[in-house]
Amino acid sequence: MSTGKELFERDKKCLRELYYEHGSIALFAIGLSACVCLSYYFSRFIPEDVFANIVSPALHAGMIAAAVVGEIVMHRHIDGIRARRAWQCALIVWAVIEAGMWIAEAFFGISTLVRGVETIDRLDFIVRDMLAIVLLAYPMEVLCPKWLNWWRGVLLVLPSLLITLLDILLQEDLRALQIIYPVLIAGWLWSQIKVYRAKVEENFSTIENSAMPWLKVYLCVLTVIGLSYFYICFSYHPTRLFTQQWLVLLLLIYNTAQIVYRRRPWQESVMENAEDEEEKEEDPLKATYRANLEAWMESEKPYLNPDFRLTDLRQILPMNRTYLSQFINTEYGCSFYQYATNYRIEEAKRLMREHPDMKLQEVAEQSGFSSATTFSRTFMKETGMTATEWQSSLYNS
Repeated sequence: MSTGKELFERDKKCLRELYYEHGSIALFAIGLSACVCLSYYFSRFIPEDVFANIVSPALHAGMIAAAVVGEIVMHRHIDGIRARRAWQCALIVWAVIEAGMWIAEAFFGISTLVRGVETIDRLDFIVRDMLAIVLLAYPMEVLCPKWLNWWRGVLLVLPSLLITLLDILLQEDLRALQIIYPVLIAGWLWSQIKVYRAKVEENFSTIENSAMPWLKVYLCVLTVIGLSYFYICFSYHPTRLFTQQWLVLLLLIYNTAQIVYRRRPWQESVMENAEDEEEKEEDPLKATYRANLEAWMESEKPYLNPDFRLTDLRQILPMNRTYLSQFINTEYGCSFYQYATNYRIEEAKRLMREHPDMKLQEVAEQSGFSSATTFSRTFMKETGMTATEWQSSLYNS
């Protein structure tokens, strides 16, 4: 029977794991939500004429410029990758719609930017839902490669049109449904991150090389934008669009910069390639392969390279990527990521035993972890204690 102290330690471990796993994105979400609330509050002090004639046009011009420049930059970095092409298309659509809205107001007197009007009309709702789905296209393609096609794109837009039709026929205010629909799609994409992570762990020895951290940020921003849209719908203040405008502008710039300048995520280097050829027959020499692999891991220590990946095992095992993943899963009962992590944790323990004065930053670097933060998080998750606590236990035992 567990004692109170054991239960406390177990709860403390669970809380630590939750913090390391979700703490950063939770803090980001809280901080972003606070900034949005403050932005909505202080934007009410912007004079209406200044907002209508200077601030809002400048933000719309910024969005058009960010979309156009982003599309030009993306054109040079497509590299045949569907996810990047999806983002390029999203930027083109966004630039065209924003430019069309500006031209309609500037030259034809059609108020499509909804500045200072009491209500948002149905056409504006449809346009904004379309734009929301456009922004969701890129994470869809990253998280679910090759899922999105033209007819699925039509199906994604259809509910928004049906809600608008019901709004007209029933003469009811269905604005809330228009807002909830894109948020539900974003929620579905949040659920796909878990699947994404499982595939990352099958192919890579570190998850820092994946798109997961910044995709969480991207979806977090989209979710906050969607939820804050309730304020726009039910507040009639002329400056209510200010916060949405700068949020979208930052999102366009942020995602383009992430795609172009970050390291390529695992889908771009693995999933976009042609499928591996199937094995003709199952290799019966698994015991030999396992012995050779373990000898190679002990002698060459490839896991010390933070970029160690599943396909590197081809140096010692004559298998394609699919069978390499199956081999690790069946023979060791874990993913490739966990397999490499086990070796790194043991290497870190050896270093801390033999070099008690070594700093944790050096331990992390010399045991194959990409950073000290990753090392601390992984060590705590695998051992149930921090590296410092583990070191202390050596001298107390």
